[in-house]
Amino acid sequence: MKKKLFLLMPLALVAFFTFETISDIWSQNRDTVTELKNETNKTGLYRYPEFYKGIYLTIDSARNTAKLTALVNKAKAAHLNTMVLDIQLPRSAECMVPKENVDICLANGIHPIARIVVFADGLKKYPVPESDIQQKLQLAEKACQNGFKEIQFDYIRFDDYGSVRHLTYDDKYNFIEGFLSRAKNQVKKYDVKTAADVFGRIPLNTKDSIGQRMEGLDKVVDIICPMAYPSHYTWSKQLMGDPYHTVFITSKKARERTKNAEIVTYIQAFKMKLGASKLTYDEYIAAQIRAVHDAGVKGFIMWNARQDYDLPFSVAKSYYEGERKLTQSDKNNGNTSSL
Repeated sequence: MKKKLFLLMPLALVAFFTFETISDIWSQNRDTVTELKNETNKTGLYRYPEFYKGIYLTIDSARNTAKLTALVNKAKAAHLNTMVLDIQLPRSAECMVPKENVDICLANGIHPIARIVVFADGLKKYPVPESDIQQKLQLAEKACQNGFKEIQFDYIRFDDYGSVRHLTYDDKYNFIEGFLSRAKNQVKKYDVKTAADVFGRIPLNTKDSIGQRMEGLDKVVDIICPMAYPSHYTWSKQLMGDPYHTVFITSKKARERTKNAEIVTYIQAFKMKLGASKLTYDEYIAAQIRAVHDAGVKGFIMWNARQDYDLPFSVAKSYYEGERKLTQSDKNNGNTSSL
């Protein structure tokens, strides 16, 4: 009997330790699974750029897979991370950029933004039929379904010639802001951001007949994009002739007048009225990029309707591999005057 007990004891010990080992392994695996699940939740969240460095693409570039891929590769090489893609033809209600093209951007670390023209050339007639509004809202939703992470509304304004004279400033503000509020609610379930493009003069004035105001837009969109093209500030020789100052003051004023929305500034990557600055084209672009950084806003988008981005790409690449690298070094050494 003693011999049987002696033989059974090791078996009992083995069983006990085996059970303990299995329990430990299960417990460790459970913790590992939990950690992996939590990590998946973290990494599963879409990460927006810390600082937008982007370009604008026409519908032709956006829906043409070969053109888009080539531009994505060039943008990456220039250290850019954002693309604003037209998704419609003028006055069209169809989202013409397929999910596959959006995925090309995402797979390459490019933040894709869908640009929607709301009122082509500005709103000239009021009231607006509900069917027209629904058309734009549905277009925004389709863009979300195709994978876009941000919806940018352009021409979200009344026309600049006073066509709708019977409306007060407040009437116009309320309509524009009301539309953007509805749009934000329409795409809320997709967990995307919404943006509104504004004239470059909007951050610099307190009221405007086109129905845009910083304080009101700040409450209804996540991002405001002032179009700070120096060539368009025709009322001021200084603003037309000094691209750094124009982009800096527009961006800075926009930031100071908002509490919620972030500022991503459109900058000029075309040669219109370049002579007023007495700068070369590459100097002109570099000055604007530096101004956006110095203003402390969320980033910039370069606009060129002809899609002629070879020199802007070159300037951005040189800036982020050269000048910006030096200014970051200055910052690390305690010199923040250029940042």
